[in-house]
Amino acid sequence: MRTVRDDAELLGLDVATAITRGLLLDGGPRRALFTEAAIAACHEAEQAGLGPYPLSFLARHVRAGGFTAALDLPEPAPGARAQALVRGWIRAAAATGLDVSRELLFARWLAQVAALIALRRQAGAGS
Repeated sequence: MRTVRDDAELLGLDVATAITRGLLLDGGPRRALFTEAAIAACHEAEQAGLGPYPLSFLARHVRAGGFTAALDLPEPAPGARAQALVRGWIRAAAATGLDVSRELLFARWLAQVAALIALRRQAGAGS
């Protein structure tokens, strides 16, 4: 039984659904949120031209003000494509309901996606 999926297999993953499931359900869905969905989100963000710093900012914003504050941001990311992507993620998270623990969990996930992007950039620069 193969348990490791390569990046190509993760490109079609529905990140928004994984966010909702992972925030609501502990166990497998939560692990998938912080593994497979985070990697897929990293690729989506890179394709949308989104770097680690805007995602880190958004993570801090969610941590400080929750889903509502993040949804109220006029420009949650630079560029129309990145904004649409990030708004989709925020809406998927907010669909779980206002709950401080889920908001903090989502902020942690955003920070992890930002860290993955930074690591990929660092690894690419070293090659």
